[in-house]
Amino acid sequence: MGRPLLSEIPKIYRNSLKPADSMFNIYLARPLAAVLVAALAKTRVTPNQVTIISIVPMLLAVAAFIALPGHLGLWLGVLGVELAYILDCADGQLARVTGRSSPVGGELDFLIDEIKAFLLIAALTVRWALEAESGSVYPYWVGISTLALLGMALSLTKFVRTDVYADATGQERKRHGQSVAEAHNRKTPLWPVLMLARLISQYPVCLPIFALFNRMDLFVWAYGVVHMLYAGQTTLGICFRLGRFDRVERHPDGGSE
Repeated sequence: MGRPLLSEIPKIYRNSLKPADSMFNIYLARPLAAVLVAALAKTRVTPNQVTIISIVPMLLAVAAFIALPGHLGLWLGVLGVELAYILDCADGQLARVTGRSSPVGGELDFLIDEIKAFLLIAALTVRWALEAESGSVYPYWVGISTLALLGMALSLTKFVRTDVYADATGQERKRHGQSVAEAHNRKTPLWPVLMLARLISQYPVCLPIFALFNRMDLFVWAYGVVHMLYAGQTTLGICFRLGRFDRVERHPDGGSE
């Protein structure tokens, strides 16, 4: 790597940051991603290509979690997850630095993120089952339930981000990543709970902690609980906003319309 490229990394890092982001991203993931962005910024590689390629380390992580028992498979899997996340950061940073941000790029990023989450939970469920007592189906029940809740949360998220929902509720349409800024700006008594849920849902941040104690089963549980709470809250919000009676218009003569 030449000296000019090295000198560009700090500038690329600063210019590619989001207005609000997690400490993990600011001080670890995005600086590492900036190195990759500096190497790709003047090439023909597109942000969408980086997004698609980010699924490869996750597939390798899945293979490690399932095929390699013990600490070797555990930490190789975690490493694959982290590499996939660095690429996930790099795609957006590359788009912002090169001016190639696009709505379809954001939607593709969201899609690949959810596919990776499904792959991760499925792999950890299989690993849990392989390490459990012979013939136990308990890990599969928890894993399948978590995947179902994740799918429900995905469907709800896609719905509340549509233009028709925003028009019907009088709210501004939310886009991918907007909830991070909102979580940082919330000043409610539940703020610590919301941030803990956000920490668990952003699995690259917390996964090494669960791996350190070799309790990936607890992560699968926690991930399912967080998405159950999110699905419940979002469903109630939809019912409240769209399930109300129409307002009755009253005329000056006392009649109604």
